[in-house]
Amino acid sequence: MRSRKHYKNPQKAKYKILHKDNEIVVVDKPAGLLTVPIPRIKAVNLEYLLNKQLDPQNSEIQAAHRIDRYTSGIVVFARNRKAHRNLMMQFRNHTPDRVYLAIVRGCPTKKEDILKHHMKRVKQGFRNIVVPASDEEGTQARLRYVVLQPGEEKSLVKIFLDTGLKNQIRVQFAEIGHPLVGDRHYSSKEKFNSNLDRQALHAAELTFDHPATGERVTFLSDLPKDLKFELKS
Repeated sequence: MRSRKHYKNPQKAKYKILHKDNEIVVVDKPAGLLTVPIPRIKAVNLEYLLNKQLDPQNSEIQAAHRIDRYTSGIVVFARNRKAHRNLMMQFRNHTPDRVYLAIVRGCPTKKEDILKHHMKRVKQGFRNIVVPASDEEGTQARLRYVVLQPGEEKSLVKIFLDTGLKNQIRVQFAEIGHPLVGDRHYSSKEKFNSNLDRQALHAAELTFDHPATGERVTFLSDLPKDLKFELKS
Protein backbone atom coordinates (compact mmCIF):
# COMPACT_ATOMS: atom_id res chain seq x y z
CA MET A 1 0.00 0.00 0.00
CA ARG A 2 1.30 3.45 -0.86
CA SER A 3 1.53 6.12 1.82
CA ARG A 4 -1.25 8.70 1.76
CA LYS A 5 -0.20 12.30 1.31
CA HIS A 6 -2.05 15.56 1.47
CA TYR A 7 -1.76 17.71 -1.63
CA LYS A 8 -2.65 21.32 -2.30
CA ASN A 9 -6.03 22.06 -3.91
CA PRO A 10 -6.97 18.53 -5.07
CA GLN A 11 -10.52 19.71 -5.77
CA LYS A 12 -9.26 22.00 -8.55
CA ALA A 13 -7.74 19.15 -10.57
CA LYS A 14 -10.42 18.10 -13.05
CA TYR A 15 -9.94 14.99 -15.14
CA LYS A 16 -12.16 12.66 -17.16
CA ILE A 17 -12.21 8.88 -16.82
CA LEU A 18 -12.59 7.45 -20.33
CA HIS A 19 -12.68 3.79 -19.28
CA LYS A 20 -12.34 1.68 -16.16
CA ASP A 21 -12.55 -2.03 -15.38
CA ASN A 22 -10.92 -4.36 -12.86
CA GLU A 23 -7.52 -4.09 -14.54
CA ILE A 24 -7.08 -0.57 -15.92
CA VAL A 25 -8.23 3.04 -15.74
CA VAL A 26 -7.84 5.27 -18.79
CA VAL A 27 -7.93 8.99 -18.08
CA ASP A 28 -8.01 12.22 -20.08
CA LYS A 29 -5.60 14.38 -18.07
CA PRO A 30 -5.84 18.19 -18.11
CA ALA A 31 -2.75 20.32 -18.58
CA GLY A 32 -1.22 21.42 -15.28
CA LEU A 33 -1.91 18.18 -13.39
CA LEU A 34 1.02 15.90 -12.59
CA THR A 35 0.64 12.28 -13.69
CA VAL A 36 2.54 10.87 -10.68
CA PRO A 37 4.09 12.24 -7.48
CA ILE A 38 7.39 14.11 -7.71
CA PRO A 39 9.71 14.12 -4.66
CA ARG A 40 9.54 17.27 -2.55
CA ILE A 41 6.64 18.67 -4.59
CA LYS A 42 3.23 18.76 -2.89
CA ALA A 43 1.23 19.62 -6.01
CA VAL A 44 -1.68 17.23 -6.55
CA ASN A 45 -1.14 14.35 -8.98
CA LEU A 46 -3.49 12.15 -10.97
CA GLU A 47 -2.31 8.88 -9.47
CA TYR A 48 -3.19 10.14 -5.99
CA LEU A 49 -6.60 11.40 -7.09
CA LEU A 50 -7.51 8.10 -8.77
CA ASN A 51 -6.54 6.10 -5.69
CA LYS A 52 -8.56 8.46 -3.53
CA GLN A 53 -11.60 8.17 -5.80
CA LEU A 54 -11.52 4.52 -6.87
CA ASP A 55 -9.36 2.55 -4.43
CA PRO A 56 -8.97 4.39 -1.11
CA GLN A 57 -8.40 1.21 0.93
CA ASN A 58 -5.70 -0.49 -1.17
CA SER A 59 -4.08 2.38 -3.11
CA GLU A 60 -2.75 0.03 -5.80
CA ILE A 61 -3.52 2.18 -8.84
CA GLN A 62 -0.27 3.02 -10.62
CA ALA A 63 0.58 4.83 -13.85
CA ALA A 64 1.93 2.60 -16.60
CA HIS A 65 3.55 5.62 -18.31
CA ARG A 66 3.37 9.37 -17.92
CA ILE A 67 2.98 12.58 -19.87
CA ASP A 68 4.39 15.97 -18.92
CA ARG A 69 2.58 18.05 -16.33
CA TYR A 70 1.63 20.73 -18.87
CA THR A 71 0.73 18.26 -21.61
CA SER A 72 -2.91 17.21 -21.78
CA GLY A 73 -4.39 13.92 -22.92
CA ILE A 74 -4.60 10.18 -22.40
CA VAL A 75 -2.83 8.23 -19.67
CA VAL A 76 -3.45 4.58 -18.68
CA PHE A 77 -3.20 3.31 -15.10
CA ALA A 78 -3.08 -0.25 -13.80
CA ARG A 79 -5.32 -1.32 -10.93
CA ASN A 80 -3.18 -4.23 -9.72
CA ARG A 81 0.44 -5.35 -9.84
CA LYS A 82 -0.01 -7.95 -12.57
CA ALA A 83 -1.65 -5.46 -14.91
CA HIS A 84 1.04 -2.90 -14.08
CA ARG A 85 3.86 -5.31 -15.00
CA ASN A 86 2.11 -6.16 -18.27
CA LEU A 87 1.58 -2.54 -19.28
CA MET A 88 5.07 -1.48 -18.24
CA MET A 89 6.53 -4.20 -20.44
CA GLN A 90 4.45 -3.02 -23.37
CA PHE A 91 5.72 0.54 -23.01
CA ARG A 92 9.32 -0.65 -22.59
CA ASN A 93 8.96 -2.60 -25.84
CA HIS A 94 7.32 0.40 -27.60
CA THR A 95 4.32 -1.68 -28.70
CA PRO A 96 1.56 0.81 -27.76
CA ASP A 97 0.62 3.27 -30.51
CA ARG A 98 0.92 6.80 -29.13
CA VAL A 99 -0.44 9.66 -31.21
CA TYR A 100 -0.09 13.33 -30.27
CA LEU A 101 -1.33 16.63 -31.64
CA ALA A 102 0.95 19.65 -31.39
CA ILE A 103 0.95 23.26 -32.53
CA VAL A 104 4.43 24.16 -33.72
CA ARG A 105 5.93 27.52 -34.57
CA GLY A 106 6.04 28.10 -38.33
CA CYS A 107 5.58 25.17 -40.70
CA PRO A 108 8.00 22.30 -41.38
CA THR A 109 9.30 22.23 -44.97
CA LYS A 110 8.36 18.58 -45.33
CA LYS A 111 4.66 17.93 -44.83
CA GLU A 112 5.44 14.40 -43.63
CA ASP A 113 8.73 13.16 -42.25
CA ILE A 114 10.50 10.92 -39.74
CA LEU A 115 12.67 12.65 -37.13
CA LYS A 116 15.62 10.77 -35.68
CA HIS A 117 17.92 12.27 -33.06
CA HIS A 118 20.09 11.09 -30.20
CA MET A 119 19.22 12.68 -26.87
CA LYS A 120 20.53 12.63 -23.33
CA ARG A 121 19.32 14.16 -20.08
CA VAL A 122 21.37 16.88 -18.44
CA LYS A 123 21.07 18.22 -14.90
CA GLN A 124 21.41 21.84 -15.97
CA GLY A 125 17.92 23.10 -16.63
CA PHE A 126 16.51 19.59 -16.04
CA ARG A 127 16.11 18.88 -19.74
CA ASN A 128 17.02 16.57 -22.60
CA ILE A 129 19.38 17.77 -25.29
CA VAL A 130 20.31 16.51 -28.75
CA VAL A 131 23.78 14.96 -28.95
CA PRO A 132 25.83 13.28 -31.71
CA ALA A 133 25.10 9.62 -32.39
CA SER A 134 28.62 8.87 -31.17
CA ASP A 135 27.80 10.07 -27.64
CA GLU A 136 27.64 6.93 -25.50
CA GLU A 137 25.22 8.60 -23.10
CA GLY A 138 22.74 9.35 -25.87
CA THR A 139 19.59 7.38 -26.67
CA GLN A 140 17.92 7.37 -30.07
CA ALA A 141 14.61 9.21 -30.32
CA ARG A 142 12.27 8.56 -33.26
CA LEU A 143 8.91 9.92 -34.32
CA ARG A 144 6.89 10.46 -37.48
CA TYR A 145 4.79 13.53 -38.12
CA VAL A 146 2.20 14.75 -40.62
CA VAL A 147 1.26 18.42 -41.00
CA LEU A 148 -2.52 18.60 -40.66
CA GLN A 149 -3.06 22.35 -40.78
CA PRO A 150 -0.16 24.36 -42.20
CA GLY A 151 0.23 28.03 -41.37
CA GLU A 152 2.82 30.73 -41.80
CA GLU A 153 2.99 31.55 -38.09
CA LYS A 154 1.99 28.19 -36.58
CA SER A 155 0.89 24.76 -37.75
CA LEU A 156 -1.02 21.80 -36.35
CA VAL A 157 0.89 18.53 -36.66
CA LYS A 158 -0.02 14.93 -35.88
CA ILE A 159 2.79 12.95 -34.30
CA PHE A 160 3.25 9.18 -34.16
CA LEU A 161 5.65 8.51 -31.30
CA ASP A 162 7.99 5.57 -31.75
CA THR A 163 10.23 5.94 -28.70
CA GLY A 164 9.11 7.77 -25.58
CA LEU A 165 11.97 9.77 -24.08
CA LYS A 166 11.40 12.63 -21.65
CA ASN A 167 10.26 15.76 -23.51
CA GLN A 168 11.07 13.98 -26.79
CA ILE A 169 8.54 15.72 -29.02
CA ARG A 170 9.38 19.12 -27.59
CA VAL A 171 13.13 18.59 -28.02
CA GLN A 172 12.97 17.19 -31.55
CA PHE A 173 10.74 19.92 -32.96
CA ALA A 174 12.84 22.62 -31.30
CA GLU A 175 15.90 21.01 -32.88
CA ILE A 176 14.49 21.37 -36.42
CA GLY A 177 13.56 25.00 -35.82
CA HIS A 178 9.85 24.53 -35.12
CA PRO A 179 9.41 24.55 -31.33
CA LEU A 180 6.03 23.93 -29.80
CA VAL A 181 3.96 27.03 -29.29
CA GLY A 182 4.09 28.05 -25.63
CA ASP A 183 7.11 25.86 -24.80
CA ARG A 184 9.27 28.37 -22.94
CA HIS A 185 11.50 25.61 -21.59
CA TYR A 186 12.94 24.69 -24.98
CA SER A 187 12.42 27.99 -26.79
CA SER A 188 12.98 31.16 -24.78
CA LYS A 189 11.35 33.23 -27.54
CA GLU A 190 7.99 31.67 -26.68
CA LYS A 191 7.69 33.85 -23.59
CA PHE A 192 7.24 36.74 -26.02
CA ASN A 193 5.46 34.93 -28.88
CA SER A 194 2.61 33.16 -27.13
CA ASN A 195 -0.04 33.86 -24.52
CA LEU A 196 -0.55 30.11 -24.04
CA ASP A 197 0.39 29.15 -20.49
CA ARG A 198 1.72 25.72 -21.44
CA GLN A 199 3.27 23.85 -24.35
CA ALA A 200 0.78 23.14 -27.15
CA LEU A 201 0.92 19.35 -26.88
CA HIS A 202 -1.92 16.87 -26.49
CA ALA A 203 -1.86 13.07 -26.17
CA ALA A 204 -4.77 12.43 -28.51
CA GLU A 205 -4.76 8.67 -29.08
CA LEU A 206 -3.47 5.60 -27.26
CA THR A 207 -3.65 1.98 -28.42
CA PHE A 208 -2.36 -0.98 -26.42
CA ASP A 209 -3.09 -4.61 -25.55
CA HIS A 210 -5.49 -4.99 -22.64
CA PRO A 211 -3.43 -6.67 -19.88
CA ALA A 212 -6.14 -9.24 -19.06
CA THR A 213 -7.76 -10.09 -22.40
CA GLY A 214 -4.95 -9.29 -24.83
CA GLU A 215 -7.46 -7.37 -26.96
CA ARG A 216 -6.04 -4.38 -28.83
CA VAL A 217 -7.89 -1.34 -27.46
CA THR A 218 -7.87 2.30 -28.56
CA PHE A 219 -8.84 5.46 -26.70
CA LEU A 220 -9.27 8.95 -28.15
CA SER A 221 -9.26 12.49 -26.77
CA ASP A 222 -10.29 15.64 -28.63
CA LEU A 223 -8.06 18.67 -28.84
CA PRO A 224 -8.81 20.76 -25.71
CA LYS A 225 -10.39 24.21 -25.85
CA ASP A 226 -7.22 26.19 -25.15
CA LEU A 227 -5.40 24.62 -28.11
CA LYS A 228 -8.39 25.06 -30.40
CA PHE A 229 -8.45 28.74 -29.44
CA GLU A 230 -4.71 29.02 -30.05
CA LEU A 231 -5.14 27.67 -33.59
CA LYS A 232 -7.76 30.28 -34.35
CA SER A 233 -5.92 33.23 -32.83
